[in-house]
Amino acid sequence: MHKRGFISFMIATVLSFPLVLAGPLDILGSVWQKILSIGSLSFIGVSGVVPLTRILIWILIFIIIFATIAGLGKGGGEGGTKPFSYFTRTQGIVVAAVLATVTAIFLPPSVLLATGTGWATIIALILIGGPIVGLGYLVLTYPGKGQDTKGTVLMKLVLCFLLFWILSAMKNAAVL
Repeated sequence: MHKRGFISFMIATVLSFPLVLAGPLDILGSVWQKILSIGSLSFIGVSGVVPLTRILIWILIFIIIFATIAGLGKGGGEGGTKPFSYFTRTQGIVVAAVLATVTAIFLPPSVLLATGTGWATIIALILIGGPIVGLGYLVLTYPGKGQDTKGTVLMKLVLCFLLFWILSAMKNAAVL
């Protein structure tokens, strides 16, 4: 048993030499760069937003098509009432992968960028406009008619300053 522990110690020591020589932060930095290069497709000589968007579109289309085939293909023994009951699970995966690949490859970059811009605008509107509308509603309706106290007036004043700060920050950050 002693010999096995010594051998384990020696293997761990030899395997830790690269960490000591290169420095742990250098290794973590290079790993992070490798992960980013895979996501941006720069490891195959392509860079930009469009390749990453193509990967995301492929994943989305694959999931939608496979879920449709799997959901409408279950229960094939019910007299064939399900439209995809003749597909096995493996066939559904292949069909979904082929259709997702064709979609991701042949979708024009302008369509990908326009779709991304549209979704980004919607999400930004929700994330920025939601709190503004919520705070404005709270200032106008809380606590009710004729029930304002000094504390609620102070809270409304603070909320108004917060709204003013958010809107002035957005005015400076917005590019029209």
